[in-house]
Amino acid sequence: MARDAAARDTETMDVETIDIVFPDLLGLLHGKTVPTQRREHPTHYAITVMVQGLDLGFLELEPYSTSVGFPDMEASIDVGSTRPWLQGRQRALAWTHFADGRPLPLDSRRQLATICQRWAALGYQPKAGYEMEFFLLSSREPLTKLPVPEHRVYGIGAGADPTGTIEAITAAAQLADLRVEGVNSEFTPSQVEVSLEYQDALTAADCALLFRELARQVAQQHGIDVTFMARPFADAVGNGMHVNLSLATPDGSNAFYAQDDAEGLSEVARWFVAGLLHHHEALAAFAAPTVNSYKRLTPGMLSGYWANWGWDNRLATIRIPGQRGPSTRVEHRMGDGSASPHLLTAALLAAGLHGVQERMALADPQIGDADSAPNTDRHAPTSLPDALAALQADQELCAFFEPDLIAVYTELKSRECERWAQAVTDWEQREYSRVY
Repeated sequence: MARDAAARDTETMDVETIDIVFPDLLGLLHGKTVPTQRREHPTHYAITVMVQGLDLGFLELEPYSTSVGFPDMEASIDVGSTRPWLQGRQRALAWTHFADGRPLPLDSRRQLATICQRWAALGYQPKAGYEMEFFLLSSREPLTKLPVPEHRVYGIGAGADPTGTIEAITAAAQLADLRVEGVNSEFTPSQVEVSLEYQDALTAADCALLFRELARQVAQQHGIDVTFMARPFADAVGNGMHVNLSLATPDGSNAFYAQDDAEGLSEVARWFVAGLLHHHEALAAFAAPTVNSYKRLTPGMLSGYWANWGWDNRLATIRIPGQRGPSTRVEHRMGDGSASPHLLTAALLAAGLHGVQERMALADPQIGDADSAPNTDRHAPTSLPDALAALQADQELCAFFEPDLIAVYTELKSRECERWAQAVTDWEQREYSRVY
């Protein structure tokens, strides 16, 4: 009883601590909780934390992990990223370094920042906004959708979530300065979408990363759970993470808007979209980063399968929404809820930058349903191994990234593919054991 009382007191007090966290290459957070007065002191971690995959195995790639004896790295706080967090704490993102001060090539935040700096050298500031889809769960084992008896498409309140958890998540996200723009149910009961505010690309990616963790923490406090998994249920659509992008000029205007163009779209925007299409297959390695992702990234799922674009067409991978002026933007629809916001956004901005640098010609837009009448024969890879092969073959896109990052990322994901290839699923057992 005394321990329970102490726990309740701790939950309500203003704890003088701060979580200093950083994302790994899988888009998962690691970090330390430190006293607030030590917030700007270098915080040490074993380098192995960064290169562990979901199997918790170690890599043998130099200069990481076992090959060099598990050296330390430092996580230095990015002071501008500090924000309030749950239970009276603070939270901040970090930059990661080797112990001698050299930047860690595996830092996904720095990779995004570096590509944003390349845009800045051309006079542009990348902007981004995310649409986050996820399922509410009544149980994780077995994975079970939360019943929503009053479900309706774009429902709110009990029409989206009878438990009120979504409203609690939204309130907590606002307190954490994650800037929610809107919340609604999706087509499938128990699936919801949260749109986050449009802002500079690095801060926006930070918010998307933190929102995933916050949503799960708040849901579990309310006795349910959530999953952002690409396609958790065979009888439902998958979870997307659509990335909206544009470029701001030094005077704050939108570089994607052209008042004198018949469609209101600038040459820069057209080159940008052409770059995204040019690297379509390789982008899947970051947009659809799990074995499960390819259960979603298929025709008929409105998920970005075909290498196409369209005017306000949700059946195309790249949608140009109808708004113009300051709201002109490009929506890339391939990404799913398991993607790293930082790596995916870095890859999209790199592909767009390549298109602008080369002034790539833009193909004709997709008209109508691409699944029944695609205007291209190019499409996303059909498996994670194929996507990784496409990434490694796309040296133009890889050139924008730290070589070590690409090497470690593909190694982690290749090991994931190997584990899947060796797994015996419940489907196989049901299908074959009864007759053979």
